[in-house]
Amino acid sequence: MTCINPIEGALSVVTVQFDPVAATNLDEIDKNIDTIRQYVKRAANSFPGVDLIVFPEYSTTGFAYYSYHYLFSTTVPGPETDKLSEIAANAGVWLVASIIEKNSNPDLMPYNGMLIFNPSGDIALKYRKMNPWNPKEPWAPGEEMPVCDGPKGSRLAVMLCYDGDLPEPSREAAWNGATVLIRPSKYMYPWNRVWEITNRARAYENIAYVVAVNTVGEDESYSYFGNSMVVDFEGNVINEMGGTPGMMKVDIFPQTVANARKQRCSNNHLYNLKHRGYTGVPPQGVLTNPYTVYKNWEHVPDEFACAPDTMCPIADTARKILADQKKRITKK
Repeated sequence: MTCINPIEGALSVVTVQFDPVAATNLDEIDKNIDTIRQYVKRAANSFPGVDLIVFPEYSTTGFAYYSYHYLFSTTVPGPETDKLSEIAANAGVWLVASIIEKNSNPDLMPYNGMLIFNPSGDIALKYRKMNPWNPKEPWAPGEEMPVCDGPKGSRLAVMLCYDGDLPEPSREAAWNGATVLIRPSKYMYPWNRVWEITNRARAYENIAYVVAVNTVGEDESYSYFGNSMVVDFEGNVINEMGGTPGMMKVDIFPQTVANARKQRCSNNHLYNLKHRGYTGVPPQGVLTNPYTVYKNWEHVPDEFACAPDTMCPIADTARKILADQKKRITKK
């Protein structure tokens, strides 16, 4: 499923893993955007007919836990999105890249965002990370899982990094029709084994391709192992990268996802979830919801209802660091 020249009907995907600069000013953001620009040029030249190019989480700003990235939050559209739009349009490709999106409520933190640009440079999808990684990510969580039409009959959705550790975000995307789940990440050691497990699980349980793109390198906090991969809807890794910067091209066939969801009897997880035991209770099985975790969403068992400081003292430390940063910035 991988070759340099395009295959008729295939969705040609290029994954790019690199080490973004942890930006402390707008010039460093521009440096990351220029890295994106150069990779897109290389990908379009090296893999003629490429449809979709995906970059990691924090690909424009980088991220380090003692930096002031929230100061560089931007509107959508805005200066950063205009530059990314131009990159997509000049190359005539679908482009997936990150931003930190300004919150309309000035009292709340920005969003960790991801954008999909179409070959005309228009924003086809804007996603706000629904599950920021506690206790280190200070962002306001997003509240919806959008899906957009993509190239070659695909339906695209984004889940960002820790989103993919949970089954619900990808299930929401699949339920909304996504056939390709894009997972840009800044995933670090020691979770390198979990990375593959979760990518394969999200693909298998949702009958969807997963395009998982990770970061490489180090920052003041962690080391990032790369290992970007594309997983088919059976949970098999089609191809994967190592731990160095670079790009990889994979061909996938989203229409086979749609066909499998419509035609499968066994292992049709999306159908079977809401048609339990249709063999024993024909023709549709039991349609009622037996899962109290979803029936009573606002009820949290006592063992999971502890204050964060009790569960994890580092959460309080992270908040104090953030508050101290804000005070110092305000004084300046």
